[in-house]
Amino acid sequence: MPDIVIEPARPEELPEAAELLSHAMISNPETAAVFRERRDRLERVFEIMLKRLPGEVFVAKDAGRIVGAMRWVEWPHCVELPFLKYMTLLPLMIWAMKDMFPRAMKLQSTWAGRDPKKPHWHLGPVGVLPERQGQGIGSRLLEHFCDHLDGLGAAGYLETGTR
Repeated sequence: MPDIVIEPARPEELPEAAELLSHAMISNPETAAVFRERRDRLERVFEIMLKRLPGEVFVAKDAGRIVGAMRWVEWPHCVELPFLKYMTLLPLMIWAMKDMFPRAMKLQSTWAGRDPKKPHWHLGPVGVLPERQGQGIGSRLLEHFCDHLDGLGAAGYLETGTR
């Protein structure tokens, strides 16, 4: 396996991380149902999420190149935003998604309803460049997240698009 380094994303790396996540996630069944092949819109949503929502973003690098990315956020910030923050982000999300916004809100509402109602760290999104999938990079990202949880003695949660 390549020598993969996991580190906090620098602000200037967030657009690249958003682009990577959009490539990795566009074929996810729920994502595809909302964005319908519009990876450009998904990329904008991920960039807003990574730059403006609470949480920490990490990148996996191979020889300095970003090959994976993930974001985690502590409960309850994974499902609740302060009203002012919500009102600031709402126009940006509507702009980013356009006609896809109602489908996205329906999906988000479903996910929020499944989110544990007790303290946890929420992982997501997490993704690896499609051409680098199956090489252990996602496992390294998840290992980093689990090490974080173990260090805190905390629970984690990951909403997946498969059952």
